[in-house]
Amino acid sequence: MTDAPADLTAGRTPHMPRQRRTRLRVIGGTALVLVLAMGGYVAACAAAPLPALRPALLAPATASIAADTAPAEESVAAETLPTAFGWVGEDTVFANDPAPHPLASITKLVTVLVCQQAAPVAPGEAGPSYTWTEADVQRQAELVALDGVAFPVPAGTVFSAHDMLTLMLLPSANDFAAAYADSIFGSNEAFVTAATAWAEEHGLESLSVVEPSGMDEGNQASAADVVRIGQLVLADPTLAALTRLPVADVPGIGIVENTNPLLGSVGVIGLKTGRSSDAGYNLAAAQTGDVDGRPVVKISVTLGRPTAQERADSSRRVLADMNALAQPREFVAEDEKLGSVVTWTGAVVPLLATHASAGTLVPGEAASRKISLDPLAAGPAGQAAGSVAIDSPTGAAKVRVVTGAAIAEPDLWWRLTHPQELLNWE
Repeated sequence: MTDAPADLTAGRTPHMPRQRRTRLRVIGGTALVLVLAMGGYVAACAAAPLPALRPALLAPATASIAADTAPAEESVAAETLPTAFGWVGEDTVFANDPAPHPLASITKLVTVLVCQQAAPVAPGEAGPSYTWTEADVQRQAELVALDGVAFPVPAGTVFSAHDMLTLMLLPSANDFAAAYADSIFGSNEAFVTAATAWAEEHGLESLSVVEPSGMDEGNQASAADVVRIGQLVLADPTLAALTRLPVADVPGIGIVENTNPLLGSVGVIGLKTGRSSDAGYNLAAAQTGDVDGRPVVKISVTLGRPTAQERADSSRRVLADMNALAQPREFVAEDEKLGSVVTWTGAVVPLLATHASAGTLVPGEAASRKISLDPLAAGPAGQAAGSVAIDSPTGAAKVRVVTGAAIAEPDLWWRLTHPQELLNWE
């Protein structure tokens, strides 16, 4: 019996169709690619830097903190006759009467300022010389007849510009005021033109000047503008030094005394009196003061007082009342919430001022603050987040802004699920 042919496929793996083998290879390759790609994605997400956090302000970026003006307005309103006051360096002036009033010899403050602008005399210098003329002698006689203040001297007497300024500001010499203005401008008309232009330049809308001595009642200004004129006098070192002299020895004249009744009072540093039948008794007075350790200069103006005593009393009262008008103000509070930042995971972290900043202001003064916030990253509570810059009459300061809580980095799952933020994917 013949044996059957042997089965050549016995013990071998059945043959896989070629199409299936190809499909498996594609699937395997794709899976490998996916695994590798996922690994790369995870690595990219894990290593990608976190975007900076952008804080937001919860308070205005800039703000002004001012003293309340109501107490100052009430204080000046309590005076029944024309009164004004203010502080040197501040534009705000408080007054109870906006109308112009006769200045009398306070006019001489305007005269010396206008003359200083045209022909300045520096501190400590004598300035140009002036020889007294026959016309000056005649004018002296006329002024004496009108009850003006004059110091008769013979023609040919020589005075320095500094001497003439001294005689104008201390004993309030009308003859020297007229002579000095004429020596610079050549005529009263030219002086008036210069004074008018000077008033416009300095915004003194109520001021009118018709001659330099104060003898004419047409010389007028509001009490508030007299405060501003006083500020300009104190800004001129030559004039400021003269108005505070109680006495002076003028060659050719002798000892002259300052007419200001407040000189000798604590802190009083000038300025000028005025008196006439129409004007009454006027006084512009300046006094140094202290606001929470900060030096200030106060100016009070009282016009139209019926007596010399009431002029002095009202001036002292106004200057004393000004001391009570200073007010403490907080510019930034400790732990004040100035902003916040939303972290990558949605947590809200407050941004706080590290300490308080405050100062004492007088009415009319103001402090400004400006908040600047910086981009943030992960970190502990108290990390720097910006600053508050403060500019005030008490000085400049800077307060740090910090985070009020820790900012934690997000975990890997957040990174994997937020490719847009990490990798800028659209």
